[in-house]
Amino acid sequence: MSHGLAIALLLSLAGAALAQAPLVLAPEVIAAEEARIAVIEKLSRSTVAIFESTGTNGGSGVVISGDGLVVTNFHVTAPCGAQMLVGMSDGSLHEAVLLGLDPTGDIALVQLLGDGPFPAAEIGDSDLVRVADTAIVAGNPFLVAEDFTPTITVGVISGVHRYQFPAGSILEYADCLQTDAAINPGNSGGPLFDGAGRLIGINGRGSFEKRGRVNVGVGYAVSINQVMRFVSHLKTGRIVDHATLGATVVTRSGPQAIVRAIERSSDAYRRGLRPGDELVSLDGRDTPTANAFLNAIGVLPAGWRAELVYRRDGRLDRRSVRLGALHSPGELEQVVEGDQPESPAAPVDLPKGLYEAKPGYSNFAATQRETDRLLALCDSGDAAPVRRRAYESDKDEVVTLEVSTSGAAWLSKSGEYRCDATRELASQAAPPEAPAMLGALWVWSRLVAGEAGVLDEVEAFGRLPWRAGEGAHDVLVANHRGLRVEVYFDATSGAALGIEASRDAAEDAVRIEFGAGDSDAIALPRELSIRYGDRTIAELVGSATSDEERQ
Repeated sequence: MSHGLAIALLLSLAGAALAQAPLVLAPEVIAAEEARIAVIEKLSRSTVAIFESTGTNGGSGVVISGDGLVVTNFHVTAPCGAQMLVGMSDGSLHEAVLLGLDPTGDIALVQLLGDGPFPAAEIGDSDLVRVADTAIVAGNPFLVAEDFTPTITVGVISGVHRYQFPAGSILEYADCLQTDAAINPGNSGGPLFDGAGRLIGINGRGSFEKRGRVNVGVGYAVSINQVMRFVSHLKTGRIVDHATLGATVVTRSGPQAIVRAIERSSDAYRRGLRPGDELVSLDGRDTPTANAFLNAIGVLPAGWRAELVYRRDGRLDRRSVRLGALHSPGELEQVVEGDQPESPAAPVDLPKGLYEAKPGYSNFAATQRETDRLLALCDSGDAAPVRRRAYESDKDEVVTLEVSTSGAAWLSKSGEYRCDATRELASQAAPPEAPAMLGALWVWSRLVAGEAGVLDEVEAFGRLPWRAGEGAHDVLVANHRGLRVEVYFDATSGAALGIEASRDAAEDAVRIEFGAGDSDAIALPRELSIRYGDRTIAELVGSATSDEERQ
């Protein structure tokens, strides 16, 4: 026998012996495998398949709360209309109704119908995700799972803070996560998890070959931090918008993000931002380039209050800025209408009050529900609201404020000002140092008195920060006779924090901050801090011997 044949025979015998020997894995390998399987089982339970009410077409989604809130893509719900079917991983099929839409961010919020609680995903923190972290994609690609068991693909995070420009539409993927885990048609709207099974993104875009629609290992997900920032807005049944600074920004070598142009009606302009200024950070995020700036602002809802840091002539300036709406009125509604099926199926067999169609809304019934919840926080209960109170001012004078069914008044030695609620509120600057202040207090007094019905329009808006850099709180918006009044409620206690009123988008708003001493919602709180733009107009404190009357 040749030397080579002998070696081959020995290798063959050794291979046969190994094949017959039992495979023994180290305990740590077995534990890691069992943990991985447990993670997949857990995240699969919260992953859902979404279909049109006819059972055709569809995509994926994920349950984010035990009461049945499901997040998916806007482009997944568009062909479904207001009503759809949702398949759970246990094989059960549920009806669901649309709540809110975010066409710009490609996000939709859906409400499952049926008995809960539903298996909700554990929410992660997408800001902590790093390149090379484990990425797990779950969903229903090509609608292959007839029993709704999600398909699982695993890869890594290939990139973070990616910016995807709108491609012939308003859809903008800002600050998204990139992964090489397979994302195919049908995965849209489904969850992206980290290695521990925490939800870190909503899958939406993939790079495919033009003809075969084959994944090439480049997929994108909307960060879960952006999604959760919009959930309270989507619950109001509205078509929600993203934020804008009202400025055009370009990248200059350095790199630097430079303001090329700015709208004079923007709050950023009123706070001092000008063309040529360098944007250093927004809402705590560095903005060294135009793309970095678009990533920072693209994850924020319209109306967000953020800290803006900019540099001019080597000097840094910090300003609290109220961000505007990215799109013009009616623009998003036209986009939503254009994406609706030609012959949408009318919602059927929905419980009363669950869905209502109204122009400009995705589900007006949801708007009414959230509005009623916030109106209940205004209610003064059994106590009659205070309608007249004397205050000691920080300017060493006594100020008396009055509200009634017909208007409001400011009475002091330095001047007396009145607001007539029977006239256009936007035309009355009372007092002139804080236009809209008395009109705002009158609107607030009607809410406290349970008379929201006398106002032109009252509805929930979603959560926004009362101060830049702080957490977001529930906001109720009242529009009456040209005046816009926003009421902020603490997200935990429900106590009213204050109100902000504006007569025109190009004018500074009046902010009236309530003191913490009032346990009940009352028309005239014991402590008021009044600001107009960057200026403090008055600090008012009701004394123990204040002249106080109740309605």
